[in-house]
Amino acid sequence: MLTDMEETASLALAWTLLAAGLVLIAAEFLLPTVFIGFVGAAVSFAGIWLSASAGAGSCLLFCLVFVVALAAEFLLFRRLLRAAPITNRAENQGAAVPAASGYALFVGRQARTLTILAPSGAIEIDGRRVEAFSADGYVDRGAAVVVTEATAGRVTVRLTR
Repeated sequence: MLTDMEETASLALAWTLLAAGLVLIAAEFLLPTVFIGFVGAAVSFAGIWLSASAGAGSCLLFCLVFVVALAAEFLLFRRLLRAAPITNRAENQGAAVPAASGYALFVGRQARTLTILAPSGAIEIDGRRVEAFSADGYVDRGAAVVVTEATAGRVTVRLTR
């Protein structure tokens, strides 16, 4: 049987282990490594196991605190991560990749290369920079080209002969 002082020290260590484990589990939500979460769970369970030396009621209390704290962490981090910019889903509002129909009006038009096309690069049509793919392979910067095809996000060009 444990003395009162030993029991108090045992419970203090058990509370410390439980809290440290919950902190490690919380860290797992921010740094998803799996390892930190497993260590946190093991440390928390060690605290719960130590609390059993004070009796079944104490162990039950520790289990309850662990489950409630873990649920609170989960709900809190779920709410925080939903609002974080990194987890917000990007919505395509027409600015990311131009539709092929937007470039269709350039087919048959003359342009000048802004970069080397090897075989892709950039061209200028009516003062507008457009990504281009060269059907002729390598094309020098500043060369005259004609647009032969339009696809989503770029056009295909050939050297003007």
